[in-house]
Amino acid sequence: MKFSLKWLREHLDLNCKFSEISEKLTSIGLEVETVNNPFESLDSFLVCKIIDIEKHPEADRLNVCNVDNGKETLQVVCGASNAKKGLITVIAPIGTELPIQKNGQKIKIKKGKIRNLDSFGMLCSEQELGIGSDSNGIIELDDKQEIGSSFSECIDEELIVFEISITPNRPDCAGVFGIARDLAAAGLGKLKLKEKCLIRNDFESDFKITNNIENSDCPQFLLRVVKNVKNDGLFNGYEKRFENCGIKIISPLVDITNFITFDKCRPLHVFDYDKIVGKIVIRHSLDNESFKGLDGVTYKLEKGMIVICDDSGIISLAGIMGGDRTACNFETKNILIESAYFNPSKISWAGRKLLIDSDARYRFERGIDPYSTIDGIHYASDMVKKFCGGEFSQIIGYKETKINEKIITLNFFDFEKLLGLKIDPKFIEEKLILLGCNLDISESDLKVSPPSWRHDLNIKEDIIEEIARLYGYENINDAPMTLVSSLNKKVTSLSQQYKKMICRTLVSTGMCELKTWSFVDEKSSNFFKFFGKIIKIDNPISSELSCMRKSLLINLMSAFKKNFNRGYLDISIFEIGPVFNGFSPGEQTELISGLRSGECAKKEWLQKKRSVDLYDIKVDILNILGVCNFDENNITIDNLEIPQHFHPRKSGRVKIGSVLIGFFGVLHPNLLNQFDIASDLVGFELNFDNIMSFVKRKKISRPDLDVSQYQAITRDFSFILDEEILSSQITNIIKKVDKELIKSIKIFDFFSGEEVGKNKKALAVEVIIQSKEKTLTDDEIDLISSKIINNVETNCHAKLRA
Repeated sequence: MKFSLKWLREHLDLNCKFSEISEKLTSIGLEVETVNNPFESLDSFLVCKIIDIEKHPEADRLNVCNVDNGKETLQVVCGASNAKKGLITVIAPIGTELPIQKNGQKIKIKKGKIRNLDSFGMLCSEQELGIGSDSNGIIELDDKQEIGSSFSECIDEELIVFEISITPNRPDCAGVFGIARDLAAAGLGKLKLKEKCLIRNDFESDFKITNNIENSDCPQFLLRVVKNVKNDGLFNGYEKRFENCGIKIISPLVDITNFITFDKCRPLHVFDYDKIVGKIVIRHSLDNESFKGLDGVTYKLEKGMIVICDDSGIISLAGIMGGDRTACNFETKNILIESAYFNPSKISWAGRKLLIDSDARYRFERGIDPYSTIDGIHYASDMVKKFCGGEFSQIIGYKETKINEKIITLNFFDFEKLLGLKIDPKFIEEKLILLGCNLDISESDLKVSPPSWRHDLNIKEDIIEEIARLYGYENINDAPMTLVSSLNKKVTSLSQQYKKMICRTLVSTGMCELKTWSFVDEKSSNFFKFFGKIIKIDNPISSELSCMRKSLLINLMSAFKKNFNRGYLDISIFEIGPVFNGFSPGEQTELISGLRSGECAKKEWLQKKRSVDLYDIKVDILNILGVCNFDENNITIDNLEIPQHFHPRKSGRVKIGSVLIGFFGVLHPNLLNQFDIASDLVGFELNFDNIMSFVKRKKISRPDLDVSQYQAITRDFSFILDEEILSSQITNIIKKVDKELIKSIKIFDFFSGEEVGKNKKALAVEVIIQSKEKTLTDDEIDLISSKIINNVETNCHAKLRA
């Protein structure tokens, strides 16, 4: 952002040194990158007057001038065509160095002899002094300048230019008025508040506007018809300002809108009214719709961009660039002035997609003042009237907009608590009012309503930071850091402690921990609709990261594929992290997920090689629940309501009581095809939040080891039952026979074949029975065995195998 000192003075009454402005700008966060200050290099140049002039006797194009520099009269040979008697101009005395260079060398003025006549100095042009591009003649000053004074005192402050960097959260300072307001709040000068100019209506227009998009994308849109304007002159008085500040001069009408953009941070646009066909329509663009911009480039638009159209097509890409078809030129006689407010995120998205950088986009996407729309069109009308004339219609369109007023409540003590120093409440009140805030002050509390142009003030820390910024960070004394907590205090929460233990346990079983993106692509998310609707991102960093993840398995599978394609066949990975259930803060769930693939054991002669299966991943789940001290008797495993990304016949559901903990099993072939994975995968996904709810509520701890001194008895049972019956059902039924005496249940053999019947299987179960109080008798053991057989046969339609 570039602006001249003279431009700044139009909004700020200043009485300070030039260096103080630069220091204060940087102090309040508007970092000064460069300063062009001709004062520094032109002190030795003097204001002079040509007393007499005559032609050089030996050269027709040279003049011999007698020049008064305030102390003496010097003879100077000069070739400028505008040199004349009585002209007030500038002389470079002997020994002076010119600001410009020639062949990389500075030019030093020496006594010279030109065509046999001595010359004691040089009369200078703008170009030779580095303050302009005019080299056709010497500088002409007005008669008010004192002869012999330093030329630096005469320099137009339009030549003193600051260039500052603006952080993305401060769009209000993308206008000179906003910068002046910040400097005034910091105590450097007094802000000049000009009266609003209201141009009366000369006629009533029946021009129509139709808005076909939701109000959130375009809540305000104003137009004004102006007839009989003159657009063939100059934007008088602003040419030098535009040149020095890097603003392109086009035509008075366009220059006016550009000036207001940089002056008030209020982007505007002017259409050639006679080139518009029919009415104005605001709508969203269609896919592959074309638009030719003012830069002469034809752009292919994507669906959903905000466009301004007439009956013949698009005439403007809203908030970014006007169209070539309705552009104003020197023959333009009738115009439409547009002042509107557009959704910042929509402008940012469209600008990035089309790779268009414009001054309007820069401001709209950061968020301009939504209440500046009506003031902007009045300001533009006033300048058009002044420079181009014309007759004005009433303002057309809709300007109703409601912004939820933010109220930030804080205590005066909060400033001292956060900043470490006590600040006078009167100072706080004064600065916030200068920033444009509305205040409601009680004895100790302060309610602050930030102004509409400050989108960055949302919480009390933002208000405290503003006061610190205006107070001056350099005025806050250094203080040593103090430790407020004792060394023996736990610095990790209960959930963090359990995460660490779970990580150690899984790593000890050969798994590697990953930390992946929270973003995934939409196509992959469609396989995980079991977990709710997909959360799309408005402005994703890439098309492959367009949604918030609903499952950790998506990123784990992507990581697996990359490693598998590089030749790593035995892969075991896991991650603990959040998945997202909604758009609001806090709508997320912490999960634990893992994947295994390949062989369970390396090549060795002691055991046969085998691939990992769902039982290996089931062991991982039991290990995790074991870390959290869950009793196996409270864990239920079944195969009901399995999500579609798991194989329906080779997976299970884990519950503790009635609470769902997670799922495990073989991943569905369709999901593997989606990721182009040619290997089988087994995985699990557990809800860590649900696990922790039990841990915190019941304060689960591992019971003390209680070993019975009485003999344990082992009984084996073999049951024939239907293939659909799960082994977990058998073990759960046996547990219920006698929870005190039955210490362990283990499935140790499985058989299927013609011997047991079609669609049947045989399961062999080992049951260990032991009492803490006595040695069990044969009758007591037989009674328990009978109950086991009876319960299994009754509840599972099973038969004890002979």
